[in-house]
Parts: sequence; structure tokens; C-alpha cells
Amino acid sequence: MVCLIPTTAWANPFPDPNRVPRDPVSDQPLMSEKLQVANASVAAAGVDIVRAEVEWVSSNDTFRLASAVIEASGTPALLARSQKKDPFGSYQGVLKDNDGKLIGYDSIGTGQEFRRLTRAITLRFPLPTKVSQLTFSAENPSTGVVQPVFTATIDPATLPRVQVDPSTIEVRVLKQATAQPEIAVNLYAEGYLASRKAQFWTDANKAVSTLVNNNFPGVARFTIRAVFSPSNKALGAATDLGSPVQERDSFLGLYYPYWRNFGRWYNVVYPTRESRYRRGIGSVPYDYPIALVDSNRYWGVGNFNELTAIPGSHPSFAYLLLHEFGHYFGLNEEYEGGGPTELEFAPGISEPWSQNITFTTTRANLKWRNFVSASTPIPTPESQWNGSNYGAYLGGYADSTPRNRSHKPGFDCTMESGRSFCPICKDAIGKKVDFDSGKATPLGADDIQ
Repeated sequence: MVCLIPTTAWANPFPDPNRVPRDPVSDQPLMSEKLQVANASVAAAGVDIVRAEVEWVSSNDTFRLASAVIEASGTPALLARSQKKDPFGSYQGVLKDNDGKLIGYDSIGTGQEFRRLTRAITLRFPLPTKVSQLTFSAENPSTGVVQPVFTATIDPATLPRVQVDPSTIEVRVLKQATAQPEIAVNLYAEGYLASRKAQFWTDANKAVSTLVNNNFPGVARFTIRAVFSPSNKALGAATDLGSPVQERDSFLGLYYPYWRNFGRWYNVVYPTRESRYRRGIGSVPYDYPIALVDSNRYWGVGNFNELTAIPGSHPSFAYLLLHEFGHYFGLNEEYEGGGPTELEFAPGISEPWSQNITFTTTRANLKWRNFVSASTPIPTPESQWNGSNYGAYLGGYADSTPRNRSHKPGFDCTMESGRSFCPICKDAIGKKVDFDSGKATPLGADDIQ
């Protein structure tokens, strides 16, 4: 792989760790429901799906189908949401049989650097019963228009099945859903050596406590499991390990992406092999994967429908979890500076699909106009902000191009450096949870099919 070295940094999370909220000393982890689930039962509960890995070809910046497998990582929610097209995402796939019947949709949303870091995109679909065609579409790197780039045949009769050894993982249910339809949220141990298993259970309970105590939108639908498999290597300090990229010998294979050498590469972790990451999280059925990494450094990463990873023992754990999980739902940075955002769109895009960032200054086209008073001017001068007067304030989108064109709803949201989400972001997450669970709630677009 050719290593292209950009001159800009990435910003994720808020660049100054001294300005983000710290966890209260008195904050006690939510007690586990102590429902330890037998590994075999968890595996049996999964729905067979097709996991398709699309490889990025560095020589000509294009894509091809690298592999497709059958994996029991699906859920009833996945089957339900796959029947509606998600209007968000930089990479989208649709699987139809040879008669044109829909099998399912899937979507991933990332910035321009993602394909160079992971070198692959993964999509999951319901398992077809006969030969089908996968059409893969990708964001044009200049215009931002999502366009078809290839079609490939998938024959379920020839696909290998991923086998999971239940003796290698331990699963505990820490919270049961109290509302339906249910969403499977899994907390994965990454970089925890066998001797650190007890610490992982503590960190996992802390994550549940954070989501519940902060009333994360849609949390009532979440059944949250903690998934432990020992890593042979801890994350450790960010180090350039040389090229070619070494596959990390940890549960999910995550590591600091030294192979791109951008300015703040020590502030995120990425799959050293997308296939290893997906095999790991697919060992248990999932809708939302969250990697808790055995680290106390300040960093975090979130990508739409792809990855959330945070350090398990940083004193700003709650902020990091909420902020990075917010990215998983499509929310963008609401701060400025520090380098481009991970959800960076093509420079020529007319309007980003992130629900909390806009390039428009027209009230009629403002995504969150229902949260804006009729007396609030659009665009909105910063002098109008009083803590709750939402509008369209210049800012956000970190250091991404185009600069000085982005507008955000307000200030002090968790997608900046605040303790809680603003009403706009809460609404966006709630709608996405409803969509992902299979409910017919729209995501804010008029063209969901």
C-alpha cells in the first residue's frame, strides 16, 4: 500500500482535554443485573446474515468485493431496518436477487481518510436464498455525490460460514431492554489481557451507568452485553510499528493508525485489519458495537454505523463515550479547530448529511428549524446565545473544508465539549435508534425508500 501523508491533523474528540467534563468522583457504576449468559445460547440467538467486505484499491482509489461470508451476527432489528434505505452514509450497499427482489440495504458513514486507514468497508445484509447482486456506492471524493461504483454477484450456496469458538469469549448481559423493538448494544474488551478481565467488567458496568444515568436517547430499547475475550497485546503507547501494517494481536485488532502519520494519529484507534475487527464483534449478535480499550489516555473515535472506541479508564470516560457514540449516529463535531473531523465530507458537497451541521443559511432549509424560534435570525449571531436559543451559529465541523461555511445549532453540546446533548442531537439520535430498531420513524429525509 502506498502511504500518503497528509499535512493536516484530525480532531476527535475535543482537542483540549482540560476543557471537557470529568467524571464525578461520587459516580458509582450501575450494578450489573448479574445475568451471565451461556456462550452457546448467545451464539444460537444470532440471525444468519451476509457479511460483505469491500476492499479499497489504493492504486486507483476505487473498490472491489474482497469477500463475503455467512455469519450469525444478525438481529431482528437488522432484518427490519435493512428493508428501508438509510438516507445517511458515505458508502451504501443494496443487495437484490436476480429477479430484482430486495434483500436489504446497508450504509456506512466516514470521512475521506477512513478507506485509507481501514483499507476496507463492511456491509451486512439478510441472508438471501438464491444468487443475488450487490451494488456498492461510494461518495465522490470531490463532489460528495454518492454514486454506484461496482456490482458483484453473491451466491449463498458458495459462501463459507464463520465459526465461533464459544470457549474463547465470555458474555454477560448487563442491562435488559425495557422497550421494544430491541437493539443489541455490545461492549467489547479490547486490549485487556487475561489478567485484566475483572477490570473490564468494572469498565463495562461504568459504560452502562453512563448511558442510563445520562438518559441516552433510546436507551430503553438497549439490551447491553459485555463481551470479553483476552487480548495477547495491550494497546500501550502510540508507536510507529513500521510498514507494512502489522495485524494487532488483540481481540479486535485495533491500534493507533501510525500508517497514515497524520498530525494527531495518537488520538484515535482503527482496525489494523477490518476482517479481524468484524470477526471479533460478530462473535456475538450486535446492532451497535462499542470497544472499551484498556487505556487511560485521552482519545476516542466514532464513525457512522462502523466503530465506537474509547479508553476504559480516562477520567473523562463519560464525555468520551457520549461524544464518540454520538458520531456513530451521524452527529458531527460542533467545535472548531484541531484538524479535520472524522466525518469529513467531500469539499464540493452542497450539504453534509450530519444532522447537526449545515451549510445553509436559509430558514426553510434548516434541518432543525422546528427547534428554532421564529424570532431568531438565520444565520444567528453568537450574541443571541443565552443557553437555549437555538439557531444557525457559524462554527462546528472542526477544521474541515469548506471552512467558515458550517453552522451549528448552538453551544455547549456534548458534540462540542458539554456534559449533555442539545435537543437537536437528542432528537437525531432518538430517530436513528427508532429507525435502526425497525420502527418506521423517518430520519429527517423525505426520500427514504
